Amino acid sequence: MILFYWMIEYGATFMEAVGCCFFTKIFIEKNADTDKNQKNRIMIYSALASVLVMLANKVDLFSFTNGMLGIFILWMLQFIIYRRKYSILALLTLIYAVIDSAIDLLVAQIWGIAFDMKPSYLLNMQSLNRCGCIFISKLILCILIYLVYKYNKSKLDIPKKYILIICFIAGTLMSFDYFIIEKSIAIENRIMEILSVVFFVASIILIILVFSLILKLAENYKQKQDISLLELQNEMIVKSEKNTEQVFNLWRSSIHDYKHKIFAIKHWLDEGNIEKVRDFIEKESESLSQKIFYIKTGSAMVDAIINTKRNIAEEKGIVFSINVAMPKMCIVSDLDLVCILGNLIDNAIEACEKQDKKHMEVVVKEIKKLLIIKVINSYQGQFTEKTVTTKKEKYLHGIGLKNVKSIVEKYDGTYEMSKEKDEVVTKIMILNTNEKQP
Repeated sequence: MILFYWMIEYGATFMEAVGCCFFTKIFIEKNADTDKNQKNRIMIYSALASVLVMLANKVDLFSFTNGMLGIFILWMLQFIIYRRKYSILALLTLIYAVIDSAIDLLVAQIWGIAFDMKPSYLLNMQSLNRCGCIFISKLILCILIYLVYKYNKSKLDIPKKYILIICFIAGTLMSFDYFIIEKSIAIENRIMEILSVVFFVASIILIILVFSLILKLAENYKQKQDISLLELQNEMIVKSEKNTEQVFNLWRSSIHDYKHKIFAIKHWLDEGNIEKVRDFIEKESESLSQKIFYIKTGSAMVDAIINTKRNIAEEKGIVFSINVAMPKMCIVSDLDLVCILGNLIDNAIEACEKQDKKHMEVVVKEIKKLLIIKVINSYQGQFTEKTVTTKKEKYLHGIGLKNVKSIVEKYDGTYEMSKEKDEVVTKIMILNTNEKQP
């Protein structure tokens, strides 16, 4: 019988570990459907994590220390499987643990009241009654996870301050859950048992409500970011259009003047005035080197953004080099390209402004179906992504880079920023095909 009880305990622990993995996935993946390889990883690592929890349970079946150790093991399990930010995974694990523990304690209290049993017996002693409590609590947990999966498939993107707030609330509730159950065991009267049931129900409702509120706040935060990004993109496109119009007007004016210059040259040649022709050609050669030239890359939108930014850079005394050859077929939309190049070039220009040697290079090319976008700029000093910009609007800078990374992620690409000697290199690589990367 003892073996049977431990098998039930292990099954419940395994279910908790798997449930935590699926709960986490709902909020960190765009698509909550799980591929076969990931399912296998979840099952294997959950089985191993459950063994560790069971070893701790051998020492003490129910205690606050065991509870905290179990949360830590679940947290590490999420990191091994998903490899995301520690803070997000810790938040999701803690919320899951609060709900799970509150359900366990609630079921134990109600079972004790219904069958006139002490909660301490149900929590610390293996028996058929404990197995009944485990079955009901895990069934409730599975139903709750399914409901969360059914009605909330939004990807989690919460600011750090909100993560800290909800972690504090979840940690406090977890501590109170254990405190209340210990008081209930110590006092053992009907009123305390009923109050415990009320508190456990309230703690489940409270953590769900707080979590929902945080998700709404995060959604509003994202909407504000999106609005700011759209404003930046519109501003960028307007500037590009103005610059394109200026270049076109200059070209049209040059064509208009060209015929008059041809007539003047013909007149000097008819008169045999070679010196006049030579002087004119020398002056024209000198002025041509100073006139604006229009770079063509194969994409009108990319032409507009690069020519606009090149003019801005040269006005600031920055040597602007361009090595751009757009592929005939590009998986990245024109609007996304404008956003990527506009933000990266803006950051590079701002980083160059306070440097002694001011130079930057923009590279866009395709190598073996791989679209490579690279922006290189001179930069001396300590390097982090945040220090590359001198922009006063730090909030907008963060939004810009975040939007670039979001676009790269949309195309399953990679984003890297690194310092090489006295230069900062930002490199993006995207598979330029409609086929998904393995």
